[in-house]
Amino acid sequence: MKLVARAPHALAAVAVGLTLLAAPARAGGYYHKGTFVLGGGFNNPVGETNPYLNTSGSFYFAGGRNINQSFGVQVEYTHHWLAIDPAVIDRAAAESTQVQDAHASLWSMTLNGVYRIHPQSDIVPWFTAGGGYYKRNLQLTQNALVYYPPIWDPWWGWIDGGWAPGEAIVGQRADAGVGFNVGLGIDFEIENGASLFLETRYHHAFLDGVDMQVVPIMAGVRW
Repeated sequence: MKLVARAPHALAAVAVGLTLLAAPARAGGYYHKGTFVLGGGFNNPVGETNPYLNTSGSFYFAGGRNINQSFGVQVEYTHHWLAIDPAVIDRAAAESTQVQDAHASLWSMTLNGVYRIHPQSDIVPWFTAGGGYYKRNLQLTQNALVYYPPIWDPWWGWIDGGWAPGEAIVGQRADAGVGFNVGLGIDFEIENGASLFLETRYHHAFLDGVDMQVVPIMAGVRW
């Protein structure tokens, strides 16, 4: 009698199990309406930018919406540190102005589309393309005595200011314009609707003087 009484419950459990097995697997969190991306890596200058820069670092974060499991749109902020070649810094020096260092960066805010191939798989290749606003910043500096004003520290109280070695800006320039980026990558599903990714992009910014062309290779996490 106990076996007969338990039969309906067992059949119900089997039916639920078969339903779950028959349901399509959901990989990489693409079933979420919202999506968030955070990654970083290094960049390589290419094209007409190559003679001026060396390899440096990059990072980006993005947020957007999955239209469906195969296609999503996201707003991306990307920052590239630019390592200026020492020969370029030497050429910037003049008889009256010595340049010891330079600081440069390129950042962008773009709208990108992402198309995924076989989004139900554990390993998902994808393509992306987009465009938007790009800005390049450049500062030339030299070693100098710099005055640091007094500051208040909660632990030490007032700390006297004074003159100390530092950097003085001897030249700076900022340029802004439009640009685009295209790239491809691979997502590797982990758990809880998240995935790790590896990607490469090509960024091209149309700016005064020299257009910026960089190819970052980055890794990160997507949810």
